Amino acid sequence: MKKIAILTCSNAGLDYLDYPKDIRILRSVIHFGTDESYDDFVDIDAKTFYERIANDPNDIPKTSYVSPGKMIEIFEELEAEGYEEALVITISSQLSGLFEAVKRVASEVKIKVTAFDSKTLAYSEAYMVLEAHRMVEEGLSVKDIVAHLETIRDNDTVYFAVDTLLYLVKNGRLSKLQGTLGTMLQLKPLLVLGDDGKVASLEKIRTTHKAQQRVLEKYIEETKDLNVLTFISHAHNENAAEWFKSEIQKVYPNRDVIVAPLTPVVGAHTGPKGIGVGFIKL
Repeated sequence: MKKIAILTCSNAGLDYLDYPKDIRILRSVIHFGTDESYDDFVDIDAKTFYERIANDPNDIPKTSYVSPGKMIEIFEELEAEGYEEALVITISSQLSGLFEAVKRVASEVKIKVTAFDSKTLAYSEAYMVLEAHRMVEEGLSVKDIVAHLETIRDNDTVYFAVDTLLYLVKNGRLSKLQGTLGTMLQLKPLLVLGDDGKVASLEKIRTTHKAQQRVLEKYIEETKDLNVLTFISHAHNENAAEWFKSEIQKVYPNRDVIVAPLTPVVGAHTGPKGIGVGFIKL
């Protein structure tokens, strides 16, 4: 049986979950200004990060994915440990250049590397990673694992609301026109991470509370009579996360709801108080 390594990026937020520690995490970097850089979670965790940007809303961070040199170093370590293949599950290629970077680096190392574009992030991505690891433990091939991940990807939906569009616009994840109009009109739109892996605005809403209500409505509408895995991802917004969980379980009392914070490198785009509710059809 081939020895296969599973890797992902820190955008998945595995650090805030119970996960097998032989999964390697490619850590993105958060940059403040020109002279402050922090490896995601290792140098700055979610609580510290969200408190900082809440205290200084004008100090908007930028992010970058792990350097090619660091990736090569990790792949060479895996080869030295006897791994023959590596499967790297990345954040959506529409939100980061990591997927393409992994494919480029793959040609520079001896170990066979397969890059998989999750077309998502946060818990959706983390679930794919955990499933991939489970399948490796069961002795399945990378080809079989990728086929399963594609099925998950095709059945994954995340709706979310942000308290401000500023971070999405400044980091290029939402068009400047949408962002400018949203800021001018103080809109709190209903957003979706679409099948193409892009962030899109579905509806224009006036208040954060109404946007959150609409997220809940969409979740309830679309999961009626379905068997789904439900998750809530939040940017240091525990109160809203608990409200969503409570409201969901009023309608679906037997559903488990996973709640996890958005790691700083994702929060750099949502801003503080952003929250998403997602589901995977099982």
